[in-house]
Amino acid sequence: MFPDNILTNVPLSQVFREKADKLLVNEETAMFSIAGDLNLAGKYASSALIVTDKRLIVFDERHKGGVFTVAHSEVEESSVKRMYGNAILKVKRNGRQLDIFRFTYSIASLADAAAMFTENIAKGADPANEFEIVKATFEKKKSVCPKCGRVLSRQGAECINCASKGKLAKKLAKYIRPELKTMLLCLGLSIITTAMALAPPYITKLLVDSIIPQKNLRGLLFLVFSLLGIYFAQHSIGAVRGYFMRITGDRIVSSLRNDIYEKAQYLPLSFYDKTSTGSVISRVSGDTATLQSFMLRISQDAVIQFFLMIGIIVIMFVLNWKLTLLSLTPVPLVVIGARFFGKKIAPIYRKIWRRWAAVSSILSDTLPGIRVIKSFTGEQRAADKFEAYNDKWLSQDKKAAVLSNVFPSTVTFFVTCGSLLIWGMGGYWVITAPDKISVGLLVSFISYTSMFYGPINFFATLNDTYQSALTSAERILDIIDAEPEQNFGAGNKVSRLKGKIEFRNVNFSFDRIKKTLNNINFVIEPGDIVGIVGTTGSGKSTLVNLLMRFYDNYEGDILVDDINIKDIDLTSFRSRIGYVQQEPMMFKDTVFRNISYSDPDADVEQVIHAADVANAHSFIARMPDAYDTMLGERGVGLSGGEKQRISIARAVLKNPSLLIFDEATAAVDSETEHLIQQAIERLIRGRTTLMIAHRLSTLRKANKIIVVDKGEIIEFGSHDELMALEGKYFKLIEIQSLSEKIREGKEAENFE
Repeated sequence: MFPDNILTNVPLSQVFREKADKLLVNEETAMFSIAGDLNLAGKYASSALIVTDKRLIVFDERHKGGVFTVAHSEVEESSVKRMYGNAILKVKRNGRQLDIFRFTYSIASLADAAAMFTENIAKGADPANEFEIVKATFEKKKSVCPKCGRVLSRQGAECINCASKGKLAKKLAKYIRPELKTMLLCLGLSIITTAMALAPPYITKLLVDSIIPQKNLRGLLFLVFSLLGIYFAQHSIGAVRGYFMRITGDRIVSSLRNDIYEKAQYLPLSFYDKTSTGSVISRVSGDTATLQSFMLRISQDAVIQFFLMIGIIVIMFVLNWKLTLLSLTPVPLVVIGARFFGKKIAPIYRKIWRRWAAVSSILSDTLPGIRVIKSFTGEQRAADKFEAYNDKWLSQDKKAAVLSNVFPSTVTFFVTCGSLLIWGMGGYWVITAPDKISVGLLVSFISYTSMFYGPINFFATLNDTYQSALTSAERILDIIDAEPEQNFGAGNKVSRLKGKIEFRNVNFSFDRIKKTLNNINFVIEPGDIVGIVGTTGSGKSTLVNLLMRFYDNYEGDILVDDINIKDIDLTSFRSRIGYVQQEPMMFKDTVFRNISYSDPDADVEQVIHAADVANAHSFIARMPDAYDTMLGERGVGLSGGEKQRISIARAVLKNPSLLIFDEATAAVDSETEHLIQQAIERLIRGRTTLMIAHRLSTLRKANKIIVVDKGEIIEFGSHDELMALEGKYFKLIEIQSLSEKIREGKEAENFE
């Protein structure tokens, strides 16, 4: 029986489901399916790939009989070949390569997972384990809510439209609650001003029906001064309310931004692997303001408009129920239009947000890299790229502008038609039955009608604001609700680490699809200086990232001093590690504070000592304000070597138990490398040290070498032991020695 809830990218057609149902044999389980969009000839057509625990089933009109099947056990190889604009799933059976399933790039990653699944099953892998990898691939590709069809903020995210609105309101209420007293005060003031706003039309009726016909000058004077008092009180109270609302709104958005930024600090690196910096900046700045505006509008304006609408309806019914019913005629049309408008505008706001996030990402990428742009004369290209992304945003915003202006204008038109009914029928009744409807009553009724359509317009266009706020809330909650780094050993602090490090059967994958590290096993004793070498992308930095607990979703165990690192308090553990990166991060602050970032309580003598150990004191002392010199963004004004030495000083000040150097001398000249090497040698004495390096000269102090290749440790031992093996390490030494000889020869000949 073909399952109804099978894992799939798009629900299969009933025709394919019925065919598959007939093909499935006893004890055969359909595990997942992929709905295709091309036939084998490359023409647009419906096709499908169904993967069971025993075989592949392909429906394509170009196959004989429209179907092709092959057992996993018969598959010798399985792969996806990408071509221009499309790709083909190929299998090798009995030595022959067969094209079985063609598709566009939109589902290429799913086909890759299917190819890997069938090949691994053919090699004897467990179908259940392999299915978990496939499932992860499908989750990553899920970009549309299967329930409501709403485009998700990111692939695999929860649909906020289908989520409980009560939960959403509860989360946002946290920011409103501290300002509740002020908001209630503002609400009370709003009700007072609303009641005052209802008075002028009735006073107009008295003026037309009583004061003017009776030529009552004293009454006229009383009405004028009454209106003056009402207007003065109304606008004075409005000014006070406006001030308090502004302050309240600022506090709400400030609290929201603080929480988002604080939460962003505690999110794992896996979050930032798939979220751009510009996107996070956009959420902290723009989305919080949008959400603040909506929360205030709902908690204040919506309530005011509701009371105003109810008050006007009551007064209108008291004055004349027939005219009231006429004024309500356009309301059903407005309600129906609002629902239609909401469905149309929602996806456009999603696209606008994405376009603006892309613009923000361009800014955050290009402005810090302005030196690179100028050095490669890329100013115009950068400007053109920004303009292209900005034009895409503008294009989407134009679409929103059309809808968000056409709909209110349409509502206004229907409202005007309602007013015309009052003018027409009311005027007719005043002329034909003046004893029932007076001129003053008609004039006041027309005023009340125009006031009544204000709240109607407000609620009709509220959906526009709601959809915009929903989009912003989705982006904000994507950070606030994100799972923070897990501190499994909270409270289990360590004062000092001896430095023994052990990896036991460690496997790691960033996306649960392709393994980055596989079966990692090694032991480092306290005080060992260990070099980690390998080609680019081999997994060296990932090894260090796991030790730093930047990622926790690995298999196996990592122990320090025979304690699982997950059982140690995260803050305490990282505070015992000194980490020097290849590209040291400098903050826009003084040199002193950049060094003391690792220990904010350090005094001047400690900072100067750390700088001296790192060979940084001499160049810092020559700076205009020495340690009080303000650095530019990302350390503008310092050379690469100077940044690196400040970074080492930061590690020295921390006095760590473990040291990690990630390509610390990769991007500096020989003289600067010598200074950095001196600083490193002073720092590593008596400490367990891991050194990732491309320059093997950096590892001359190492007593152990780990050679990583394609995510596996292929060699482990001392320099002499690995040279004797004449393996990967030996080849790397040979290549680098040759490069060094060529470089030295050029320097000797002064040849460039």
